[in-house]
Amino acid sequence: MIEDFFKDSTSCIMERLGRVYTHNDEYKHVLRKESVLAEELEHTLSKEHLELVKKYQIAISATMGVCELLAYRQGMRDMGAIMGINNTTGDSDNEDN
Repeated sequence: MIEDFFKDSTSCIMERLGRVYTHNDEYKHVLRKESVLAEELEHTLSKEHLELVKKYQIAISATMGVCELLAYRQGMRDMGAIMGINNTTGDSDNEDN
């Protein structure tokens, strides 16, 4: 068995999620809505304000990316616990298992 299944599976998880997103109609719909709003902001805000909004969006996206990965990992841990697979390295994302 792989020593650290959860850590080793992260790249596979992210690749699979990317494929899921690109085929999901709801995701594509909200992405289009986001693009429309971004265009509206570009036409409405000053250059300085637009740059600040872009930095804020990057920060929010980074935070949500971490939250998404943590939630997915925890789901994998929960599934592993049900199946009798344990995280043997103690990598618990700073949380108790």
